[in-house]
Amino acid sequence: MKKLLLAVLAVTTIGFYSCETEPVDAEALGGIEGRGKIKPEKEKEENQVCVVNLTPDLPALVNACTTAKGEDANNVYFDLTINDTELAGDYGAWCIDVDLSLSGDECFDADVYSSYADLPLGAFENPDNFDLVNWIINQNFIGQVSPSGGTYTFGDVQWAIWELIDDNNCAACAFLGGDWSELKGQEIVNEAIANGEGFEPGEGQLLAIILIPTNNRQPVFISIPVECEPEPACETAFARGNDGNTCFLDEGFSRWGWTIGPLSPGADESYDIYAAAGQCDISKGELVGTVDVVYSDGEVTVTYNIDDSYIVSETHTYAGNDMFPTKDGSPTVAPGQYSIQEDLDGDIYVIAHAVVCAEE
Repeated sequence: MKKLLLAVLAVTTIGFYSCETEPVDAEALGGIEGRGKIKPEKEKEENQVCVVNLTPDLPALVNACTTAKGEDANNVYFDLTINDTELAGDYGAWCIDVDLSLSGDECFDADVYSSYADLPLGAFENPDNFDLVNWIINQNFIGQVSPSGGTYTFGDVQWAIWELIDDNNCAACAFLGGDWSELKGQEIVNEAIANGEGFEPGEGQLLAIILIPTNNRQPVFISIPVECEPEPACETAFARGNDGNTCFLDEGFSRWGWTIGPLSPGADESYDIYAAAGQCDISKGELVGTVDVVYSDGEVTVTYNIDDSYIVSETHTYAGNDMFPTKDGSPTVAPGQYSIQEDLDGDIYVIAHAVVCAEE
């Protein structure tokens, strides 16, 4: 059960509860175990019918072996095989740390990270440039004609990756092959800086997945295709009172939902939350969790307990002496108008609204 706690002081000294929406984001939820979660996703394009997840579920640890390096590899810095987990298979891999070593015939265990995830502190000198690296691996530079002459090789691409991520590039550069040059590598770097800032791969493009060996050997990254995931089905949900609950429709409004109350000081109750219960008919809806409401000592505390099979995208909460909030002097049930009123005492009413999405 996921919990989302919203504590509000109903006193005159608190003047910032006119905010209409209680966003549920990763930072806001991070401090309380078991709260609702949001998957980091790329924004939906206008013509997209699904979402792109740049931090997909990955194994925490893999066992991998390099099978070739440099000119012996297939247009990458390493040929690499992952031996276990759902990532098992053969990959082309790139080096991302000049300071550490890794041979072309070596096995190791490695921690696994998306290049868009939070990476271990101090693991890389310039981790903010992984968006540029992701841009590079999606441009198919190898074999393209360079303005300075010749064509780009894997060595040019590898040098550009080091230049962006490491604080010092290679000195001897012994494994980059004979056709690479700093000039061509710098051309790739310049193109990445000019065009790759903030880059996020879309459906069908490549996402860099970082492998950090647990034995202090050289980190590398492989590439996996980004998959377009079905957009989660989201529904509006409201808490329904156990006694004295009032359907919005019964009060002349055109949308369904409930106001809970009146609640007297000292109230400590739990209420069911229903999603998609059109016309306030719970037989048409689905029970998605509960909400706990405590009204005591001048404080209203609202805790949303949402089932683990749902993701909470946002909540809106109203508490006030009137049955409904008002807009321009008239009662309203629009969630965007919900807020916690100041100077609460005596009997109050509460409306608890959430938007829940089925978790894939």
